[in-house]
Amino acid sequence: MTVASPETAPAFARKKRSAAFWIAATAFAPLFLYAIFSSIFIGGWYAITRHQGPPTPEVILNSILVTLPPSEWTVVLAWWLIQRRRTGFADLYATRTRTPVLDIAVGLALGAAWVLMYGLGDVVAFADMFRLDLAKLSSVPMSVTAGFCEEFLCRGFLFTVIAQAGGGWKSKLIWPALAFSLMHILWGPWGMGWTALLALTFAGVTLWRRSIWAAVAAHTVLDLCIEPGLFVKAFQGGFGG
Repeated sequence: MTVASPETAPAFARKKRSAAFWIAATAFAPLFLYAIFSSIFIGGWYAITRHQGPPTPEVILNSILVTLPPSEWTVVLAWWLIQRRRTGFADLYATRTRTPVLDIAVGLALGAAWVLMYGLGDVVAFADMFRLDLAKLSSVPMSVTAGFCEEFLCRGFLFTVIAQAGGGWKSKLIWPALAFSLMHILWGPWGMGWTALLALTFAGVTLWRRSIWAAVAAHTVLDLCIEPGLFVKAFQGGFGG
């Protein structure tokens, strides 16, 4: 059995602490920025309308649609700017692949399977998934942003920092799933459970394909179908837990 030397043991401990920091930061930084940006949005709405009482569900939904994309893209850009001298963008976010067409095809199949599960589980009705109206069109930027940014962060970036700390495939399944679940803490226990299960499948396909593009395709397809119906159902108290 190999025993770590006094020089390597502290370095290994520092890498584990660094990984733990980045896991927590990746989970909560988008939420922190969203809280700031959405407060500005809703505050501006109050100033313009002189509304009394809590904001309406429509205003809350609009604040999510408008402020979530800049929140998540800001974190992706910030993490790259911090890490760019040590790791290139493609390696940091696991975007390098020799089989992009096959990766996307696998992702589309996984995304379709999840769409079917959400529909059969009555999470979002199939009719709402495929209704093309103004609300659906307004949700497209948010859905695409989530599909790209959350995979860049949770299955790309976190896989990289976990690998740098010596973590194996089990760590890459568990810790990004926890971070992804915490990113969706506003859904409550029920929603966090769904997103954790979702994250495990995205992590599995990323480990298999050795890039994030299958997970990006799956995530984007799913969000394009279930939004904004998922938010509307949440506002109506349709989730248990």
